Amino acid sequence: MQVCTIINVVATSNDLKLRPKFSSILVFGDSTVDTGNNNYIKTLAKGNHLPYGRDFPNHVPTGRFSNGKLVIDFLASTMNLKDSVPPFLDPNLSNEELLTGVSFASGGSGFDDLTIALSRAISISKQIEYFKDYMVKVKSIVGEKEAKNRVGNALVIISAGTNDFLFNFYDIPTRRLEFNISEYQDYIQSRLQICIEVSQKQTKGVVELAYLK
Repeated sequence: MQVCTIINVVATSNDLKLRPKFSSILVFGDSTVDTGNNNYIKTLAKGNHLPYGRDFPNHVPTGRFSNGKLVIDFLASTMNLKDSVPPFLDPNLSNEELLTGVSFASGGSGFDDLTIALSRAISISKQIEYFKDYMVKVKSIVGEKEAKNRVGNALVIISAGTNDFLFNFYDIPTRRLEFNISEYQDYIQSRLQICIEVSQKQTKGVVELAYLK
């Protein structure tokens, strides 16, 4: 199971024929959207070596768990925001990179706290804390009013869930002692809902759930 949630903005047009214009892209999740945050933490889950990155520009491993760009990179490029989405933990991010969006994701992460106990990845809740730090940085660059406007017009993506089932239900059946598969799916979805609610509180309601699959 892979939960992919796209949180859209309140002001987005209801006319599906109109292509929304986003100010930035903000990403939370696991290895499917980690653009290099794991390079900066102590974990065995690293994508900063070959064969990762062999089809990335200049053939450089970046920390992405992919031979090239990720879906979020292509999305950012399609929306004319940037060619690729940088990891938030990169200490050398420019103001422009911060303003147009970052990824908080971590390979090996999940919604279940037991998942990161095994992978030592950055939990979703910790990623949301990083999001708070991100907002502080954006406010320092453009001021509080403009920072709220930018976050309110951001495309927010959450992509996670697979590791929860692999680590806790199939490989090491810890959760299987507590839940059947349907119950565990419900549990993971409840954790997702909590993450969304916390994000909404931190942005004072400027984002809302627009798509869930």
